[in-house]
Amino acid sequence: MKKDDDIELLTHKYAIQFDISPEISYLDHDRVIVIADLLPLFRGFPESVWISQQSVDEGLDFCRVIIWVFSESADAIKSFSIWFQALFRNTHLAEILERLVYYALDDAIDLEVELTDWTRLLASDAEFSEVVQNEKAEA
Repeated sequence: MKKDDDIELLTHKYAIQFDISPEISYLDHDRVIVIADLLPLFRGFPESVWISQQSVDEGLDFCRVIIWVFSESADAIKSFSIWFQALFRNTHLAEILERLVYYALDDAIDLEVELTDWTRLLASDAEFSEVVQNEKAEA
């Protein structure tokens, strides 16, 4: 996958998952997607990477913030992966993000939100091609 100027554009897909029990009533996606916008503000966010094409995936008792991370540098995208895995181990940060999701729920009084997973997701070649094409179109 080459950019117009023959620079390779690398991408990885990640998810941050919150379990919600007993189940989601209504989730305001606009409030939850802010999590993706906050990531570059945290200390240690690697230079030369950017987040784009973020979305929220919602199930009966969970929600996931899906992000695509882009870079022209293999080292930078590798650094992001290491940084991402370490970031959510911070208990205080996890609690803040859980509250952010909690307040994005309607009728959240008896609901519990827990950050349960943060991981790199597998994606098909077709999916990679599509997001890279979309990213190039926006550049």
